[in-house]
Order: sequence, then structure tokens, then C-alpha cells
Amino acid sequence: MSRAEFEPERRRSDSARAKGRLTFTRMDVIRAGTRLLDTEGVEKLSMRKLANTLGTGSSTLYWHVRDKDELLLLILDETLREVTVPAAGTWDVRLLETLVHCHEALLPRPALVDVLWRAAWELGPETLRVADALVGLVAESGLPDDEVGDSYMALITLLFGFVAGERTSPGNPRYSEARAEGETAGSGPPYPNLMRYAPGAGVQTMARQFRYAVERFITGIKLRVAEAEHERAAGAPRSS
Repeated sequence: MSRAEFEPERRRSDSARAKGRLTFTRMDVIRAGTRLLDTEGVEKLSMRKLANTLGTGSSTLYWHVRDKDELLLLILDETLREVTVPAAGTWDVRLLETLVHCHEALLPRPALVDVLWRAAWELGPETLRVADALVGLVAESGLPDDEVGDSYMALITLLFGFVAGERTSPGNPRYSEARAEGETAGSGPPYPNLMRYAPGAGVQTMARQFRYAVERFITGIKLRVAEAEHERAAGAPRSS
């Protein structure tokens, strides 16, 4: 998909406007599709329902958006448009904050994680902007060049995993119920480590856990950078 196809205002029906019919832009389609995605879910989002929402026919809608897959890519790109990449600060702080922004942007629309995985490099300019920035921040750490791509993929997999997990886990009462049952059991909890450390999945808890996971990952990058520098100084072969 070309960059031009992602321009939100690119398509406008001049002939329809000249004839006095209701007109709308591609951005109108994206916004209406986003509202349907947020309220109905990706499974119930259809081009027919979107056309009805806009008060138009399917043929007019397809003039703006090729199909549901293209619509979801456009929604993804608009969603990631709000992600800011800090211009100042050390690479680790900027990387952490950028990933937190990505997490916050994607969390309300977890179905977009599947869109990202399926799209490969058929992505819009805003999505590619964020991806390029993340790769650049990882590279800025000083990791060997051939490890930057692997580190980036591990980080976004961590991001996507948290977003997908938070689709169903937060608010599940069984976490607290299981702990309470274990504490009151006469013979003691059958899984003492789970009862003692009580991993949970509340909304605020998972946001904190995501930041914690990224911070630990960044610590690992720093350790690997130091290790690689030591190997270069010693003239030793790199560990695999």
C-alpha cells in the first residue's frame, strides 16, 4: 500500500457534492470505523454496518476504503499517530516512554495487535514512524548491529503480549478469590509460591507490570552492551 493511499483526506467525491448528495472524506470513514471498532469489536465490524452508520451505500464506501483489512490498517495508523517519541533524554528513558505511549495507545483497541502482525511491512506512515523510532532507540544503546533487530522484535512482542493479555485478564475476580481460598484452607495452600507472591492482572497492576518488564529488558540491553564492549577490548570472539 502506497503512502498516498494512507492520506486521510485523499479521497473526496466531488461529483457527489456537485449533485447535492451527502459527502464525506476518508477521515470520516476512518473515524466512523474507529467508533464501530470500539463499540462493536472487530468481529462485528463490517463494511455494510459502516455504510449504514454513514448513511450511504456500500459502493460509495468502497470508493474511500478498499475493504475491511484496509480500514483496520487505516485505524491502526490513526491510533499510533498520537504516540510521541521524546526528542530529548538518554536512549533508555526515551525508549521506555515511547513503549509506554504505544501501550497506552493500543490498549483500548487490542484487535489492532492482530492487524500489526498480519500486515508485515504493509503499514501506514505513522505506524512505520513509530517502528523506525523504536529500532533507532535500540540501536542508540550501542548493541552490536546484528542484535538490534532481534532486540526490537523481542520488545514489540512484549508490548503486543501485554496488550493482548489485558484484553481479558484485568478485573478477573478469580485472582483474588483463589488467594483468599488458599489463605483460609485448613491444610495450607497447595501452591505456596503463587499464594505468597500473588501475581495478578488488575488494570493498574498490568500497566505497572508492563513498565517493570520494559525496564528490566533495558537493563538487559545495557548488560549486553557492556559485555560486547569487553569482548571487543579483549579481542575475544562474541558469545552466541
